Amino acid sequence: MKFTLSCGDAMPGCSARFEEDSRERVLDLVSVHAQEAHGVTDVTPEMLDAIGANIVTI
Repeated sequence: MKFTLSCGDAMPGCSARFEEDSRERVLDLVSVHAQEAHGVTDVTPEMLDAIGANIVTI
């Protein structure tokens, strides 16, 4: 089972896409991406919950 997330679902215009074997790994990568690509300095648990709602199982 794979878990996938398109950053554009949370940040319109961003083409980054993440596909991993675990939901946690996707969120880890998204957290780093948010900081590096979008300048988010504090990725809160609430943000991760909201973003995690967009993760799709394939």
